[in-house]
Amino acid sequence: MNLSVWRIAAALGVLAATALAQPVPIIEGGSHAELQKKFCAANPNIEHVLIAPATMFVDSHQIICDNGPYKLYRVVNAQDTDDFDYFLDPPFYAHGKRLGCDGKAGRSVRTVALNCRPL
Repeated sequence: MNLSVWRIAAALGVLAATALAQPVPIIEGGSHAELQKKFCAANPNIEHVLIAPATMFVDSHQIICDNGPYKLYRVVNAQDTDDFDYFLDPPFYAHGKRLGCDGKAGRSVRTVALNCRPL
């Protein structure tokens, strides 16, 4: 699936779940630099959907925002090795609101969508 299809699918899923609430913003990044710029500018007080290439989560990259480094990584599900759990974890020592993101996708998926929530 290409990035546009994922964006539409993620947006529809979130909108269906929150039909009476405000639309959930989408953070989309095709490169590490683009994702960092958009993620760091996101409002940490509201939920977001993050869409990015799965390869960004392979080598434990970081996104450096003003309140500290966020770690991107994936973990193979021990019970189902065809599924990966994807994370964008905030700095644990940061003060104030920040976003924590997680999601799940199959091994062959090239683009992932993560749910981000204020912590």
